[in-house]
Amino acid sequence: MSRECLRCRLKRALARCAVGRMATCAWLLVASGLALAADVRITAEFKPSVFNPGKTAFINTTPISGYCVNYPGECPNGKFTIALPLGTVHFGELLPGAPNRESIYFRVPSEFVDVTVRHAVSGEPAIVRFRVSVFSAMYQIDGLASGASDAYGAHAALWQDGVRWVYPAAPCTYSGVGGIGWDFYHFAWGTPPVTHTTPCVKKPSRVIPTRERFRLTNHSVAYELVTPNPFGMKNGVYRGSQVFSVSPHGDFDFGDKAIPSRSSIELEFELTVAHHFQLDMSDAARRAVLEPPRGWGEWLAGAAAPTRLGRDLGFVLSLSAPVTVSLGCASTDGRRCRLDNGQGSRVPYSVALSIPGIVTNAAQPVSRLEMTTDQIRSLSPAQGFTANAKSRIHVEAGEQSVAEMIKHPGSKYADVFTLTFDAQTD
Repeated sequence: MSRECLRCRLKRALARCAVGRMATCAWLLVASGLALAADVRITAEFKPSVFNPGKTAFINTTPISGYCVNYPGECPNGKFTIALPLGTVHFGELLPGAPNRESIYFRVPSEFVDVTVRHAVSGEPAIVRFRVSVFSAMYQIDGLASGASDAYGAHAALWQDGVRWVYPAAPCTYSGVGGIGWDFYHFAWGTPPVTHTTPCVKKPSRVIPTRERFRLTNHSVAYELVTPNPFGMKNGVYRGSQVFSVSPHGDFDFGDKAIPSRSSIELEFELTVAHHFQLDMSDAARRAVLEPPRGWGEWLAGAAAPTRLGRDLGFVLSLSAPVTVSLGCASTDGRRCRLDNGQGSRVPYSVALSIPGIVTNAAQPVSRLEMTTDQIRSLSPAQGFTANAKSRIHVEAGEQSVAEMIKHPGSKYADVFTLTFDAQTD
């Protein structure tokens, strides 16, 4: 057999699989149109990027509205609010020194509430945690005391101890200034978790009769949202909702003197998961020419025949979801792929993977992981998202295979194998 003919040629193909679900989606769109829309929609998205691999959590995509639109200078560092359509909350006559529940009384859902969201197709559940961290509104009054030199003084004189609403009642906390006029005061109060059970109460310094129409309008809230681990979720949209009561002793409780316009408000939560899966491979890496570790020079110079032939093929992988990898080949012994000379001689060769940042389902690094035709490998990112991992496919014919090929001088051995990467995103 000539030394040139021993350069066995191996072609390689790579495929990815995806399954469409158009019929299911079309039915869901018709069904969802029958449901009543929620009052407020809160959205977040997980869409990892190789350009920013450090971002591995959901990003809030809810449009800003309410207090922070009117007072953007009070909302730095990503603080934002959403308008809450509670309508007008009217109050009956308010008396100085009245019990807390008969004064201006605030209690909101400031402790975390667990909300179940479900995948729009599979129904798979996940848990979102939500709490109100800031409550903002505008109080309006038709009978602010005349004779004050300015609106600030008039508003301060209306309340016990002469304290305006920029200074919240404990346990609420300061959360920014607001607008003020002769007939309104816009405020924003921080609502630590304790305000779920301990109200924030403002008491008037004089009688506020019903004819002065004391009322709350322009409601908005800031919130904290604890989202699930996106790496354990499938691609798609997850939705769920939570109804909060608006009533005495309800979730939003304004006291016994309050007359709310509505008895409840519904918040819808929508999480979108768009996992990243990208495999890049040059055309040159799709063909393997097997050679000795140090090339053919030694054999051409009269040394002994090589004991193995191999080639590494490079590719780049970015992945934020588990993936299964399977091996197929044109010729196989049921487990390993085989090189075939077309004349009845077939010899096995090995295919192995090395992918930095990826582990097996036994939490072992993928380093020269042998692939066989009778086993599907389950792999996943070790840290949630692996970006631009410089990876290798190791193709090798061992000593016994080389010894068999030498017995057939003039033959050319070849095979085609396929590695299928199936990202588990759906």
